[in-house]
Amino acid sequence: MKLKRSAQFIRLSCSTLLIATLAVPLLPALPTVAGQPVTIAQTQTQERMRIAVLDFDFASTGITTSGWGYWGDIGPAQGVSDLLTNKLVEGGSYSVIERSKVEAVLAEQNLAADGRIEPATAAQIGRILGVDAVVVGSITRFNLQEGGTGGSILGIGGNSRRQIAEVQLTARIVNTTTAEILATAQGTGEAKEGGGGFSVGGLITFGDGDNKTDGLLSEAADEAVNQIATSFAAESSRLAALPPSLPNVEAIVADVAGSQVIINKGTRDGFRTGMTLSIERVVREVKDPATGAVLRTVTSPVGSIELTEVDAGSGIGRIVNGTGFRVGDRAVAAQ
Repeated sequence: MKLKRSAQFIRLSCSTLLIATLAVPLLPALPTVAGQPVTIAQTQTQERMRIAVLDFDFASTGITTSGWGYWGDIGPAQGVSDLLTNKLVEGGSYSVIERSKVEAVLAEQNLAADGRIEPATAAQIGRILGVDAVVVGSITRFNLQEGGTGGSILGIGGNSRRQIAEVQLTARIVNTTTAEILATAQGTGEAKEGGGGFSVGGLITFGDGDNKTDGLLSEAADEAVNQIATSFAAESSRLAALPPSLPNVEAIVADVAGSQVIINKGTRDGFRTGMTLSIERVVREVKDPATGAVLRTVTSPVGSIELTEVDAGSGIGRIVNGTGFRVGDRAVAAQ
């Protein structure tokens, strides 16, 4: 009797175990190396580099006046910059600042839309905008070539016209803190259009005869900009992984109130929100015995602050460690 009950209990336990096993969803097996399970780390989203696209400069090489009409009042320099801004936004590899803010700063700095912007000047503009890098470039070719063939007998004949639009661009990504060129790219676009007509006595023409200049230049420019945007997108991960550049100038503590410290430098000099500054006090000056000029200053650390708010000419930081901060202490970017 006991054996019979034991057998029933075993069958019931096995059935319960089978049902519980089927009710649990199957989990994928972990990969193993040399028989040991491998831990899979979650991929962290890499922060995108914050950039601004400045107006391209309009070089003189290969540019004809027939290409100006397409861009209307804004001109090719701003038109190409607008195209590139849109392409970079669509690509999503960078955080791109609005063109309206860029144009406001260019106007404030009194820079013409078709003026050449040197890397150092571009870096200064980028610091005012509060971005990590700026894109500057040149329109090296913006041309429309026209040609035609035809013949007539007694003033009656046919003709054909061919238009070729060519656009060539170069672009650079410039670090706003160091003015270092981080990446370069080139783009070339070409678009062709052919048409024919029939004339009598050179007075009346039959055929398409439509001027496709605007569309051709648009197509060629779009192709060139696409190439640059693709090239920069391929560089985005490398650039985002670069360590942040630190400003090479010292700031001075202008005010201390409780746990808040205000310095006399801001984005114009490369300081930005989140940056840690070492606060140091000058304890001795080493002077040239012959001229009396200061050769070196010896400082002693007081503490550190983290910038929480930065504008063009000043920054506000919270005290991270240290005490006894004073107006006149030096603030040096640490990280």
